[in-house]
Amino acid sequence: MELKDTMAQRKIKGVLVKVINHPAMVIMAQDCGMDFIFYDGEHGIISEEKLHDLIVLGNAGGFSSIVRVPQLARRDVSRMLDSGAAGIMVPMIETKEQAEQLVAWSKYPPIGKRSYSGGANTHYGPSGNRGKNMEDMNHRTISIVQIETLKGVENVDEILAVDGIDAALIGPCDLGISIGNPDNDMNKEELKLIKKVADSCRRHNKAFGIIGGMELQKYFKEDINILVSAIDTKMLRTALTKAVEEYDSLE
Repeated sequence: MELKDTMAQRKIKGVLVKVINHPAMVIMAQDCGMDFIFYDGEHGIISEEKLHDLIVLGNAGGFSSIVRVPQLARRDVSRMLDSGAAGIMVPMIETKEQAEQLVAWSKYPPIGKRSYSGGANTHYGPSGNRGKNMEDMNHRTISIVQIETLKGVENVDEILAVDGIDAALIGPCDLGISIGNPDNDMNKEELKLIKKVADSCRRHNKAFGIIGGMELQKYFKEDINILVSAIDTKMLRTALTKAVEEYDSLE
């Protein structure tokens, strides 16, 4: 089943990957029950070539990838989708026009204006069948806006009304910074803003998610469709800290 279809039926679970570029991460994430890997092309350090290889590996085993690209740029959106990503997310979306541009670059006609090319996105299959391939990819491609500024929240209904946008994810850190609250994700004002986005997603029949800690995930558990709390750097640090504590207990 495609990730987009799974998302319509239940909450989907993902791990945000910023630094681990080894195939073992793909295999273990799938084996442990994750539904997808979320590669951070904005703040992470994995090269495009390596991302392509990891995405292809996942696809070969029926395990999907979503990529956060650095910016709203045709090259970034197209290259990751042509590498086989099931979903694409653009950060700092604030206007209807930006959402429309994302759809234009991430979806094929008649929905958008994405340029066609076979390759990893068509599983390196034979040439031809362009009509069917475009229809299939439009069905399975998840176009995500990241709402992480006050302006984005203020315009969220216009943004989510855009046909072809499938989901909105909150970036609580930058959202907090935009309202002068850099350190407390559970700030009442920020929670109200996040709730506004969640309610808008429900009205427009779009999926909703937060890239943030479990406290936020639990607070909005009735609203969330896309769970992204696990982060590779955080998991490594937590495991290393625990290992040191266990060593120290032997002294």
